[in-house]
Amino acid sequence: MTDAAPPGSGTTLVATAADGGRRLDEFLATSLAVGRRAAMRLATRARVNGRTARKGDRLHAGDRIEVPDADIRSGAAADAGLVVRRELPWVLVLDKPAGLPSVALKGAGGDSLAARIARRFPECTDLGTAGEAGLVHRLDTGTSGLLLAARTAEAHAALRAQFRAHAVVKEYRALVAGRLDHPLRIDVPIGQHRSAVRRVRAIESADRARRYASRDASTEVTPERVFATATLVRARTTTGARHQIRVHLASIGHPLLGDPLYGSAAPGSEGFLLHAGHLEWTDPETGRAVHDEAPVPATWDARLAELMRTTDDPHSTAGEPSGAGRARR
Repeated sequence: MTDAAPPGSGTTLVATAADGGRRLDEFLATSLAVGRRAAMRLATRARVNGRTARKGDRLHAGDRIEVPDADIRSGAAADAGLVVRRELPWVLVLDKPAGLPSVALKGAGGDSLAARIARRFPECTDLGTAGEAGLVHRLDTGTSGLLLAARTAEAHAALRAQFRAHAVVKEYRALVAGRLDHPLRIDVPIGQHRSAVRRVRAIESADRARRYASRDASTEVTPERVFATATLVRARTTTGARHQIRVHLASIGHPLLGDPLYGSAAPGSEGFLLHAGHLEWTDPETGRAVHDEAPVPATWDARLAELMRTTDDPHSTAGEPSGAGRARR
C-alpha cells in the first residue's frame, strides 16, 4: 500500500497484517513490481519507521517503509516490469512508462500495460472491455503516469461511476511550447476532427459541438517554470476527453513541445513530455479519499537541464490558479 509522500521525499509503503513476518526485500519486490536483485538494492536504501533498514529485516503490520523515488525509477527501469504504486485486494494504482500503450490496438498483440497487468494479476483479465484487464481509464502511448485498474467487478463498477461523475482528479506535468506566465482555465468541449481519424479538436461553437458529438472538458493550467521558448506547467482536470490536455493546450497556442499531432515535431524529435503524476480518487471498499503520486521519469532530466542552460529567464513565474486569464467557451 502506498501513501502520498511529500514532494521529493520518495514513496512510502505501509505493511498490512498479511505482510507481517515478510522480509523487506521480498515485500519491496512485490509492492514495486521489481526483480529480486533490484528489491535487495532498494532495501539497502529504504528506511523502516524512520530507521535505516537491512534487506533481511522482517516486517510487522503498520510498518512504514520509505524508498527514494530515484532508486525506484532506476530499479523499475532495470527490471522493465509493472510498476505498482498501490496494491489493494480490489484496486491497483499503476505507473505507466511513456511509449507503452495502455491497451493494445483491437485485434493486435504486442506489449501493453493491460497485457502486463493480466500476466501478473490474472483476476483482472475479464474485467471491463476485452483487453483492458481492469483498467478504468487510459493514457496516450506517449504519456507516462498513474492509472487505476480494478481487481474485482464491484471495484470496477464503482471506479467507473466515479469517472462518470467527474469525481476523480488528475494532475499532469507538461512541457509546452512558448512562454505562459499566468494561470488559466480552459472550458472548451472536445470532439472528433472532421478530416483526421487520429485527431480530435477543441470546439468553441455550440452548433459544431452538437454536430461533432463533443464532450465537455475543463482543464486548469498553472505555469511552474518559464524558459526562453517553453514552459513547464501543471494541468489539473476532472474530465477525461480523448487527448484533452494536448488539445486544450494547443487551443491556446501552447501545444506540447514535440507533439506530432497538435504541435510541430521535427524529424528525430524525442517526442512530447506529459506525465500524469497525481491522482485523487475514493477507495470503493472503505469510502476514504486516496491521493497517489508518481515522480516524473528520469528521462525528463536531460531535456529540462538543456532548457535551463539555454534560457534567459530560468526562474518560475507560477502563481496560484485564479479567475484571471481564463479561457471559456
